[in-house]
Amino acid sequence: MFALVEELPQSKMTREEFCKLKGLSKNCFYYWQKKYRQQHQESPAGFISVRTGTGSRTGFTQPVILTYPNGISLQLPAGTPLTVISSLLRLA
Repeated sequence: MFALVEELPQSKMTREEFCKLKGLSKNCFYYWQKKYRQQHQESPAGFISVRTGTGSRTGFTQPVILTYPNGISLQLPAGTPLTVISSLLRLA
């Protein structure tokens, strides 16, 4: 199963497309992806420091992408208020 987890990024497909093609349920794939990350220590624990430059209200001139431990990613537009980003981080 780890080979399939490693194959997804090279496939250029969404998780849903990839799972359908491989005959996997999304839950099964997420389970093995989590196991893979735990074994390969890809999931950072806690928070990382982010510096902002000048520009929009948040200081980010590019979209901000939040990726939750379950694999769900949110792409926020540049200028998203820090209060919104903070509340989304608390959901993790």
